[in-house]
Amino acid sequence: MSDSGSEIAVALVHHPVLTRSGETGTTAITSIDVHDFARSCAFYDIAPVYLVHPADGMHALIHDMTDYYLNGAGGERNPARREVLQAVRCVKSLADIEGLGEYKLWYTSATPPEGAIVDPADIPKMGGKHLIVFGTGWGLDAEKMPDANGWLSPIEGIGKVRHLSVRAALAIYLDRLGKR
Repeated sequence: MSDSGSEIAVALVHHPVLTRSGETGTTAITSIDVHDFARSCAFYDIAPVYLVHPADGMHALIHDMTDYYLNGAGGERNPARREVLQAVRCVKSLADIEGLGEYKLWYTSATPPEGAIVDPADIPKMGGKHLIVFGTGWGLDAEKMPDANGWLSPIEGIGKVRHLSVRAALAIYLDRLGKR
């Protein structure tokens, strides 16, 4: 909980996301997703960190990876990693997030649809619970997800590439949330 009375969590969605051809698809969770999302969120005191994937095998992978640090030798050698990974939660869909209805949902995209675009710095000022949702692949398939309260303003670059890695986008958005 921040001083503003605002609680912020994040979700990294691997399904439903868009494929290169614009169809609904699923991407794999990678170990770098888990560690970098958890560590970046811990740096900004953001929790929990939801990893959204429908496959039991991906959940087993994440459980094995985090268990090594939470309950095994990894946590003994690296207590900071243990602490950071305690925020990770695996769910099959956003709808499976306990208390989802209490959250205001904010989606992210390099090209958000027209409508309610919000500056990330405004989120902590609103109070209440907020879930900032990131998509993998070619972005969130918002038509197959719960209605969002709005979209965060896109990160504008100056180079030729229009698409950041989701981990880089997370770090930039978290920094733009500002001091809470």
